Amino acid sequence: MKVGIVGGGRMGLWLKREAARIHEAAVYDVDPSRSDLGSLEELVGSSDVVIIAVGFREAGDVIKSLAGLDICGKLVMDIATFKKYVLPAYSSLPECALAATVHPMFGPGAPSISGRKVVVMEVPGRRGADEAVAFFEGLGASVVRGSVEEHERFVKYTIGLSYAVGLALARVYAKHWPLLEKYGGTSFRYLSIYAASLLGDRSAPLYAEEAGEALEEFLDALREKNLPRPPIDPEEAYRLFYAALSSLGY
Repeated sequence: MKVGIVGGGRMGLWLKREAARIHEAAVYDVDPSRSDLGSLEELVGSSDVVIIAVGFREAGDVIKSLAGLDICGKLVMDIATFKKYVLPAYSSLPECALAATVHPMFGPGAPSISGRKVVVMEVPGRRGADEAVAFFEGLGASVVRGSVEEHERFVKYTIGLSYAVGLALARVYAKHWPLLEKYGGTSFRYLSIYAASLLGDRSAPLYAEEAGEALEEFLDALREKNLPRPPIDPEEAYRLFYAALSSLGY
């Protein structure tokens, strides 16, 4: 199988590396220095699977640009974090093209795709989700079937809110460094490293903007006095917390 990846950023190159373990894989990017091929047409023409791995607000335009190419019988997938920006674009593709929308629930810092969770969702009215599941399972991923509706509702919490809180922490910490580092303890160590890691992601502010009502719910929760019922055993969570800290050298 031949896999073509549109987007030569960190995630696109990471996907190329993982796909190349068992398939032929190539990348096309508007920046020639990050491309294996000279044009999008060349990439699509030589691929059985086309993965759109650009920013979530640009992915829809890339999908539309495939409409006039020889895309029949090929599987087109996006990995956009927020699907509202990409789903309408799939209607521009001919019915002979397969399509699915997927979300790898990890970043390019993962050592490999083996055992990592990938959510696969149907594009309404299109075939291709089953083929997408088979593709990612073939790479060794742990595939979960999901619905776009649930994904759009809850990714605001799992990603949008996480980025919003992390960026806010980074901005606060930057104002008071290095005295915060001097007096910081375990929680600060953990959170400051997480917050700093987001600063290397140019899309971080865009992810944070998508938190929306999840951020409002977060602010309301700060005023609540009652502790919630823990979703996992607190003792186990505490053990895992210190295990994570030890990997950070703390």
